[in-house]
Amino acid sequence: MTTCGTMFDFEETTPITETSNELTFNIDISNSQDLIKLLYCCDSQIFEGWDAYKSCCTFSDEVIFKLQSISEEVVNIVKEHKKDQSFGSIVFSGCGTSGRIGFLISKSVNALLVKIDCKPCCEYIIAGGDAALLTSQESPEDSPKAGVKALQEICKNKKKVLFIGITCGLSAPFVAGQLDYCMEHCDIFVPVLLGFNPTCLARNQPMENWNQTFLTVVTNLLVLESAGRGYIINPIIGPEAITGSSRLKGGTATKLLLEVIMLNALRQLSSSLSLGEPPPANQSSPVEGAARCMHLMNMYRTVWEETYPQALQEGLSDVVDWAGASLNAGGHVYYIGTDELSFIGLLDASECPPTFGADPNDVRCFVLGGFKALGTRDGDLSKGVHFKISLDDFRKVNVPALTQADTVIFLTSGRKVDQSIKILVHSVTARCTQVAVFVCYRDDVEKQKDVLQQCFPRVIEIKTHVKQYIRAFMEGNESASWFDMVGVQTIRRFCAEMSCKLLLNAVSTAAYIRRGKVFHNLMVDLKLSNSKLFQRGIAIVQNLAVCSADAALTAVLRSLYGVDVISEELKQMAVSEHTKIGSFKPKVIPTAVILACKNCCVHEAMEVLMKFPVIRTALAQL
Repeated sequence: MTTCGTMFDFEETTPITETSNELTFNIDISNSQDLIKLLYCCDSQIFEGWDAYKSCCTFSDEVIFKLQSISEEVVNIVKEHKKDQSFGSIVFSGCGTSGRIGFLISKSVNALLVKIDCKPCCEYIIAGGDAALLTSQESPEDSPKAGVKALQEICKNKKKVLFIGITCGLSAPFVAGQLDYCMEHCDIFVPVLLGFNPTCLARNQPMENWNQTFLTVVTNLLVLESAGRGYIINPIIGPEAITGSSRLKGGTATKLLLEVIMLNALRQLSSSLSLGEPPPANQSSPVEGAARCMHLMNMYRTVWEETYPQALQEGLSDVVDWAGASLNAGGHVYYIGTDELSFIGLLDASECPPTFGADPNDVRCFVLGGFKALGTRDGDLSKGVHFKISLDDFRKVNVPALTQADTVIFLTSGRKVDQSIKILVHSVTARCTQVAVFVCYRDDVEKQKDVLQQCFPRVIEIKTHVKQYIRAFMEGNESASWFDMVGVQTIRRFCAEMSCKLLLNAVSTAAYIRRGKVFHNLMVDLKLSNSKLFQRGIAIVQNLAVCSADAALTAVLRSLYGVDVISEELKQMAVSEHTKIGSFKPKVIPTAVILACKNCCVHEAMEVLMKFPVIRTALAQL
């Protein structure tokens, strides 16, 4: 685990995941090409480390060997589950982005297990249930008891469970409750915590209706880890490009670390399950497993290194400009998923409302097959308007309403474009000109740019060169023909997904920066929908207005309730009461910043923001 050095006082230091990244301090006034380059530089810290913590990066020996150890836990569960389907599970749990990534990994690995004649044993938990996969349902993450209840339901009657709790900031009460429950039942559970702060910077604030903080849970898990009965994976990847936006680096790092664990485990399984053959005499050692993990880490590093430069060369900055212009003109950005990259579009779109306080209709994603293709536990949720995600829904409702103010981005892994998609593209381009396709090739798919250019007005084509790392990862596995066939295809798909995620993160982030949602690299218009975001909002006001925490709280409450005087009774009210309103009310934090800076009336602050949405300009007017 990564702990704090003696130079840091954790009681007075903001968690790294919540601090501002000096690389992107002026990202809000950067042109599109420079903005994309800043995201590229910021993402480098996933692999190279950050500041005084460079020795604690994802490539550190400690992290790599923990990934290998957890892979061994996976192997044991999968092998026993193959014999007895009631034996065990591998559970991925988290809130928001973390829960969505856990869902994606569980579905991908289960599909692979079926192909290699093993029984699916991966489960996912996301705070708020399946609805949270597509829309903001962040309030449930504040409840440790809700987390425990969800875990108990998933793991009923299981004999062994590998539980992986994901919380980028080591802060989510939902996951804290689950980890605590796992530690109370060590005969069944092996708890794993995945996040990106030093353990001493885990949140130390009281949780409503619970007697612990996340820090006390982490402290207990450290003891368990020292006894070899639990794990903490917390490489330090530095602050986010947009402060606190863990959907960016945090989501990317979560995805690749979990994939390294699961791919390495399946590679180890191939030695003992391949076509019913006895395992080879020279069983894989932990050192060899760690080396395989390192090959995969180098592969993902190559994906990052090659995606951004290719995208810039292909004209990603133009698409970024389109998206920003669309949102400023009252238009929309639509992602259209045509194959296995579809969920990456859903992932990016679902994160925009809670991150930027955005309208859910600003950025939408529609996918081939709709909910049937997703395979969610709760089945088809398409009754609600924001759950209409099929291409048929897009054709019927959104295509007729398209205008020149809209941007439409198709997503594909390079497969041949079928006739139905060609017809859809024709319908879209007849109504708007800002249409592109992001082609994130699997390494085994031949380029077909000429064909794509005949269909799409703009083609952003990405192909990363990772064959050498796949060969190195597979070395010594010649007998496992089934893994060569389906495992390698999965590895290539994971690489394409990562490229696609980086591209879409750039588009949506840049679009909302152009919309005035970001001040320097701080999100200033987030929805106060849970305790984490409520506290983050207060910190933003305190930082920007250079005022005390109490003055910042007063400004936030004045903005939230639309009053000029705040009583002590209101200040002492439970945070959950404030978030009931904060989940829906727009521009709470921008208004609070102006109130704290200028000490004007609430109605004056709101009026100036109506005329000048960018907060720097609004402050200048006052």
